[in-house]
Amino acid sequence: MLKHFLSIKCIGYGNTDTGRSREHNEDNIRLNQDNTVFILADGMGGHQAGEVASKMAADMIENALINHSSSKATSSDVEFSELSTVTSAIEAANLKISQTNNDRGLRKGKGMGTTIVGCWYLPDKKMSVIFHVGDSRAYSYFKQELTQLTTDHSLLQLWKDKCFDGDKPAANVLTKALGPYPEVAPDVSLYPARKGEKILLCSDGLNTMVSDEKIFDILIHHENSAETAIEQLIIEANQAGGEDNISVILIKL
Repeated sequence: MLKHFLSIKCIGYGNTDTGRSREHNEDNIRLNQDNTVFILADGMGGHQAGEVASKMAADMIENALINHSSSKATSSDVEFSELSTVTSAIEAANLKISQTNNDRGLRKGKGMGTTIVGCWYLPDKKMSVIFHVGDSRAYSYFKQELTQLTTDHSLLQLWKDKCFDGDKPAANVLTKALGPYPEVAPDVSLYPARKGEKILLCSDGLNTMVSDEKIFDILIHHENSAETAIEQLIIEANQAGGEDNISVILIKL
C-alpha cells in the first residue's frame, strides 16, 4: 500500500513489494510527517526472521530521531548533535538485534539481520543527514542527473574499488549489516538540501534488477509524479525477474 505525507518543506512517497521470487516481504519502510524522517530497512535471514530485524531497526532509529529536539541547536552544533544522534541510534539497533540473535543461541555472524538507509531532513538548517549500513542505497536526482550518494558495504564493491582481476563476487555478500555482530560502523554524513532535488532510497531488490540508466529514465519520464515513478520502478524490477523484495522511497525537496 502506498504511503505518503505532505509538509511545508517536502513531500515523500514510499512503497514496498514482495517481488516474484520470495515467499514474504522482509523489508520495512518509514515515512514520518512531523520530523521528515525517511528510513528503509532490507531484512535478511529468511526463516531466521529478517522482517523482525528490519522492523526492529526501523522502529528504533525512527523513534530516536523523532525524540531528538534540534530546535535549540545552532548550525555549528549539527555535527555533534544530529550526526551523533543518528550514529547512536544505528549502533543501538544493531546491538539489540545482535543480542536477540544471541538469546536465540545463535553464534556471531548468524541469524537475522538488516541493512538500513535513510534520510533525516533538517528544514531549519536546509540540510539532510544521509545514513546507511549495507547495500541499500541513496541516490540524488537533481537537474536531470542521477548520483549515487552511498557506497555499498559489499564484497562486490570492495572488488570494484580494488580493481581485482579475480572472479567477480556475488552482489549480495555484505561486509556490513545490522545484527550479525555486536558492533557496526555506519556511514553518516551531512548533505545540503537543494530546492527541486529528489532523494531516492531503495533496497537492492531494485538496483540489482534495474540499472542506474533505467532508473534515471523512469525518473525523468515521470518527473511530475512521484507515485507513478515508484510504481514504474517496482514494475520494472519485477519484469526483470523480481528476485528480491523491492522497496523504494522518493523524497521531493
